[in-house]
Amino acid sequence: MTTLPKFVAMADVLGELGVEIEALGEVLCRDPTFAAQHLRELQAIDLIAQKQRALAALLASGFCEMEMRKITIDTLRHRFCGFLEEGTTTCPLEFDDDGDGEFVAFWEED
Repeated sequence: MTTLPKFVAMADVLGELGVEIEALGEVLCRDPTFAAQHLRELQAIDLIAQKQRALAALLASGFCEMEMRKITIDTLRHRFCGFLEEGTTTCPLEFDDDGDGEFVAFWEED
């Protein structure tokens, strides 16, 4: 399946925004007092970045079924599972944890 260049461009922008939002969250987490007072908001920033990256991957793939199955954020997975081919009754989770601990880096101090 060929993905239209305009969708690839949109996916690139979504991916860039995800990186920028995550970087903002990392900066805010450097202040332990601020982080403790705004934990819920910082988690929301992280979730926004995760959603943007998932949407970027989905858009860049041309909404391929395999990419839809990789969505690990429940709210997005439930929304997009309806687009899977008929006869698919579940939308299984596939975790690609390479063990690099990247998700932990968001909360670690420099």
